[in-house]
Amino acid sequence: MLYIITILVVLLAAIGIAVLVKRRIDRDLLESNQPKNLMDTNLRPLFEAEEEDVRVLDKDADALEAEVVDDEHEKKLAKLDEFRQTWTANPNKRGAVRLLALGADCESAAAYADIVSAIIGEWRAGRLDGLGSGDLAELIETHLWLLPPTERMSGDGFVVKQEISVLRSK
Repeated sequence: MLYIITILVVLLAAIGIAVLVKRRIDRDLLESNQPKNLMDTNLRPLFEAEEEDVRVLDKDADALEAEVVDDEHEKKLAKLDEFRQTWTANPNKRGAVRLLALGADCESAAAYADIVSAIIGEWRAGRLDGLGSGDLAELIETHLWLLPPTERMSGDGFVVKQEISVLRSK
């Protein structure tokens, strides 16, 4: 019986020591931020581009993006100018609304202000039948809100807002 108790005490002591050692190892792992087996290695991503390649790619992407934006903007301005010429030859209310929409689509307050002044000039000349000053002011203001915020707040946007207030006062 003494033999069994001795074996049991030795096993309990071995298990106790193993638990204490395990807790100490776990505590050390929790305190460190990185795993111990990766601390001294210098790893890099497998497919990472070099700095020079990244710079060249960024320059190419910026140049392509600028060309695409300028090309689209030029097409919109050309379409606006073409429609403005045809509208000036035969001004009507429906064409004025389309002209305002095309002007707002160009996202340029300068182009939009130019279109607004042309439409108001035709309206003052009496060539736009069935369009009152309040209706014209509402059309211009509604399409003004389609411009980007920076363009609406620009000097040309302010000129358009002044024209709107003049139309509303009539």
